[in-house]
Amino acid sequence: MAGMIPESVIENIQQQSDIVSIISGYIPLKQVGRSFKALCPFHHEKTPSFVVSPEKQIFHCFGCGAGGNVFGFVMKYENMTFIEAVELLANKVGISITRQKINTDVLDLYKINNMISDYFANMLINSSEGKHACEYLKNRGISSQTIKDFKLGYAPASPKSLLEFAKGQKISEAFLDKAGITAYDSQEKNRYVRFKNRIIFPIHNIQGKIVGFAGRALDDKTLPKYLNSPQTDLYNKSNILYGLNIAKKEIADNKHAVIVEGYMDLLPLYQAGFLNVVASSGTSLTVQQAKLLLRYATKATIVYDGDTAGTNATLRGLDILVEQGLIVKIVKLPAGEDPDSFLNKYGKNKFSNMLEEAVDIITYRISILENQLDSASIDGKAEIAKNILPTISKITDSIRKSEYIKYLAEKLSLNEASILDEIEKIENQTSEQISYNPSVSLLPTERIEKHLLQLMLEDTDIVKKVRRSLDVEDFLNNDYQQVAKLLFELDTAGKISSHKNVLTHLENDALKDVVTGLIMETVPHSEKEKEVNQTIAKLKEKKINKRITELNASLEKTKETGKVRSLLKQIMEQKELIIQCRKVNVKHG
Repeated sequence: MAGMIPESVIENIQQQSDIVSIISGYIPLKQVGRSFKALCPFHHEKTPSFVVSPEKQIFHCFGCGAGGNVFGFVMKYENMTFIEAVELLANKVGISITRQKINTDVLDLYKINNMISDYFANMLINSSEGKHACEYLKNRGISSQTIKDFKLGYAPASPKSLLEFAKGQKISEAFLDKAGITAYDSQEKNRYVRFKNRIIFPIHNIQGKIVGFAGRALDDKTLPKYLNSPQTDLYNKSNILYGLNIAKKEIADNKHAVIVEGYMDLLPLYQAGFLNVVASSGTSLTVQQAKLLLRYATKATIVYDGDTAGTNATLRGLDILVEQGLIVKIVKLPAGEDPDSFLNKYGKNKFSNMLEEAVDIITYRISILENQLDSASIDGKAEIAKNILPTISKITDSIRKSEYIKYLAEKLSLNEASILDEIEKIENQTSEQISYNPSVSLLPTERIEKHLLQLMLEDTDIVKKVRRSLDVEDFLNNDYQQVAKLLFELDTAGKISSHKNVLTHLENDALKDVVTGLIMETVPHSEKEKEVNQTIAKLKEKKINKRITELNASLEKTKETGKVRSLLKQIMEQKELIIQCRKVNVKHG
């Protein structure tokens, strides 16, 4: 059984993985003083704002706010889970990983998904109810071997047998809900099964583990054709490319991925020997999916339906792939055709030819726009350029970008210099939009909290002192409150030794960015002890003043009610708070 990696092993891997060496294996770094700088790999920028600190062993981008330790960088760049990043770095530094066996909800969910998948597969092959589904797959040309390879199944119209199966396997209702198999309807006050009378496509992550399911409706035209599992602890649709667990070796060997829209587009192509095909599951491509492909491919060919919906889906996905550095080409199928119907009608060789003749992104987009606009008119040229230039601006390869600019200028009979000017405007505008300065919008109280957290992240003894003096709720900024909460928890558990521990224990990426921003920012101070005392006093004073303000507001209401006793009690409380406030100021002033 899989398990957790001991914290001592993770800490050892982190100590052995020099962040400068690791990051320089991905992007070029330039030393500037005691740190290293680069163009940020996580957003488009013209001036380097990505900083790596060898001393603190963290990175932070002052442009977009991305930050973290060495594990965080690998997770972001490779689009990996934490455990995957730990294993990759362990391999790089030659550390052997031994796992502690542990029974967690996540492991139970994987087990449940496997059991439910086996149930669906058995219903397809061995039940009388599954014959209809088998007949459908046979008519679509799906072989028994493909059914086996992709573990296809059938969910019967009646939920009774699935619930009986789950009960027999001692799967609780709570875990069926967590796995997304069932859900509770609060209005009807009953639990229902999501998948009924549908062909089931188990959805695997890149390691081949089942994380969710998709179901295709068979008879009822009033239902959505496809239904996916909801988001669970295992399944996030944005992070999954259907079939990548099977296709990744072929994609890596050829550095080329073919992307289709749906499950039934992929299966016939797989059967025909196109083994580097993945499906986007009918949605626009996401950044996470593009990063997944980048692990294995440098080129992506999109093959979507030759209808309007397919064209729009293609256009939505293009820029994301381009921005991540993939070379993108398009196969434009004839109107009314999808990959399955085209393959059946014209055969494997014709489809191979279509892939070979795939059109590059700029040519494809111009052809779409030329059908909609008058490319001979000034307005038409301007509109086409307006639609094309954002895509060109996202191309990371400068040579390819230059050639596309030249091609667009020739195609529209425009001056190349004017196109370059427009691209520069787009790039400058993008840089301004993502400008990141977390201190600008901070309230005075939040600036005090920020300073105290910086001191706490710098010195573990200060964490102990602050924990004795303040509560988590004394931090008003929600992000700072969560960071303080983690620092207090680590200190209580005796686990805090440096800011590295904090980043390792934070699961929220946004909070990791906050922490690295705090650590990277230089905090000048001469008398640390005095600063800590004064900062704690200021926060206490702010808390007391807030309470006084609340009391003042309630005093007016109390006067109106004529409740003299209640009024006197609140006045005494107010006086006591003022005395406390003065004591704090005298002690640490």
